This record gives sequence, structure tokens and C-alpha cells, in this order.
Amino acid sequence: MALFAKPRVSAQVPQPAQPASSELGCPAFAGLVEAMESRVEKDDTKFGILDLARASGNHIEFFSRFRCKYHIGDALGAMESWPVPGEDTPVVDMETLLPLHHAGGLDLVLAWDGLNYLHPELLPLLSRHLASRCNPGAWMHAFVYTRGDMPARPLRFDILSPDSMRCTRVTDDMVGAPCPPQRVLESRMPEFRAVQSRLLRNGLQEYLFQISGS
Repeated sequence: MALFAKPRVSAQVPQPAQPASSELGCPAFAGLVEAMESRVEKDDTKFGILDLARASGNHIEFFSRFRCKYHIGDALGAMESWPVPGEDTPVVDMETLLPLHHAGGLDLVLAWDGLNYLHPELLPLLSRHLASRCNPGAWMHAFVYTRGDMPARPLRFDILSPDSMRCTRVTDDMVGAPCPPQRVLESRMPEFRAVQSRLLRNGLQEYLFQISGS
């Protein structure tokens, strides 16, 4: 009887997991870009823009179509650990958490999905802090989850065109999402009102807010 050696099986080298990404249409963002272009046609505006994400060449390149001063907030990754007002922290200094002394005259705040990671009690403080640096008519663009779970860390957004973006998860871990409805967001951020709101196919609600009274 012939004996056959078992074929040698090459060891499989584990491959790092690739970040899950998807494209999404962003009609409210498209409306924002159109409004900015319209404002430029009228008076050649120079915009003050605050990006709450870390520095992104993609974001900066996209907004280079406008005359603007582009500020990097780099706050999204830290928002969930910001102290909440209480006995141990009776006063929360938003200027220490998000320094804006250099960013006066803002016309646009890019919040991405950061509002989901902020404790509800901090939303009014952030709203007041941002509004104190905003020009009349300033906008804030944001994404808010409408389903029960969300990634444990903020998504990375790449702008593909005025009406589409690619969002990439940087972790597979999931946590519960606060899912505040529009009326709750506006009550917690009284300085801003929603002027556009769109439910996207991935369950994100896209908002374009504007300074109240504008």
C-alpha cells in the first residue's frame, strides 16, 4: 500500500482588517456649497471655516475653491471624554477644551459626526461657545445617528464632490447612539436652527444649521 505524505499547508498570515467605508449622497452639504458660491458671487466673501476634525488634506483642498481662513479644531476624538458639569467639575471651560481665541469671524463650522459623541449637557455649552465666534448667517454642518448603534469612534469623512462623501469607520467596536430628534437638538443648541435636514440611506441624518435670527 502506497503511503502518501499529507500536503503541506502554508501558514496563513492574518491580514489586518480593512476599514469599512461607504459612499453617501449629501444633499444638505450640496446646498451649503451652493449657498457659499452664491454669497461669493454677490460680494466676493472671504469665509472663516472651523473644521472640528483633525487636519485633512481632502477637506482643505475641497474648500480651497473659496477664499477662506481654515481653522483646525482637532476635537472629535476627544469630545466623548470632555468633563461634564457636576460636583467635581462645577464649571466647564469650553475655551480650554476647544480654543477659539484665534478663530473669530466664523462663517462655517464642520462638525461631521462629532455631536453624537458629546454628552447632552455639553451641547448647550458648545453651541454657545461656537456661536460667540460666528458671524451673522454662519452655518454648521453635522451628521447625527438615527439608529441604536454607532461606531465607538467618529467616522473619517472624505469629500468626493459637493453632493457626495466617503465615510470610513476606524474601528469595528460599536456603542449606543443617542439618536436625538431635531427638536431636541435645537432645544439644546438654541443659538442654531436647522435649515436643512435629510435622512441618508445609511441611517445618518444630515443637518445644516444656521445661526438663529439669520
